[in-house]
Amino acid sequence: MIKQLPMQYFNIQVASQLSGVASATIRAWEKRYHAVVPERAQNKHRLYSEQDIEKLTILAKLTEYGQSIGKVAHLNFEELKHIYCTLLHRPYEHKLVTPHLGKNDYAKILSSFYFALTTFKLDIISHELNKAREQLTPRELCLNLLVPLLKETKEKVIRQELSVAQEYILRTIFAFQIGHMVDEHYQHSHDVRPAILLCTPLGEFNEIQAMASALLCIHYGIHFITLGPSISAEALNEVANEIRPKAILIAVTGSHSGLNEYVMKVQQGLNANINVWINGSGEQAYRNITHFPSLNSLDAFLAKPQS
Repeated sequence: MIKQLPMQYFNIQVASQLSGVASATIRAWEKRYHAVVPERAQNKHRLYSEQDIEKLTILAKLTEYGQSIGKVAHLNFEELKHIYCTLLHRPYEHKLVTPHLGKNDYAKILSSFYFALTTFKLDIISHELNKAREQLTPRELCLNLLVPLLKETKEKVIRQELSVAQEYILRTIFAFQIGHMVDEHYQHSHDVRPAILLCTPLGEFNEIQAMASALLCIHYGIHFITLGPSISAEALNEVANEIRPKAILIAVTGSHSGLNEYVMKVQQGLNANINVWINGSGEQAYRNITHFPSLNSLDAFLAKPQS
């Protein structure tokens, strides 16, 4: 029988909130790599110690910096701390476990951005985004900050409170900040073959959707390459046939009348069994294509253990 120590053991939901690792990912890491071995309550539910949660936290951080979970999950804590210090070039922080931000915390962060948007204070927006990168996980930054901010920006353009040019500048700032996180991922990624290629189709120069998708890949430890905006089908085929990823994720914003034909051309030019996915473009239907209409739907898919 497990001794009841309520202040030292946590269920999987709390462990997920404290570590920033999705519950499904925790289960997958346990099953595949024995990353942690939780205790079991009398009802057979998992119970995680503070050390379990701290290990999950550092594993999540290492995967964000390009480490393969399969190569680090079995390491002991001292070995993980050594890798952490080497990659981040700073001493290990003794306690990485921090409470998950609640709705009020996100509301406070967003309020600063909304004020800056209203007055179009670019210096404040850049400062707040940089601060958010330090405070939030890649997933939180994507879903709890970027998604509402981009929605608010679009609504302000519709209400003519912001111009289209101002919206473009804001999206450029967002992409620049996300780019820093993507660059850090590349610098420490040793996998030759990425699982996903990210791009936008020819004629689509707005790459914020693809960059936001990259944040979700970083969070779930999925290796990827971003090809940038407005990639022709021929160029995409050439890269995909050489690298042979598991999937190509084509990110779009708004309607894209030629997308079906573009994807068909990509599919016909592939020499390997590579999935083609679309992220964005609302609820529009596409023929024989896996479509994630929103970042939230993509997140739900990536959260599932991948074969």
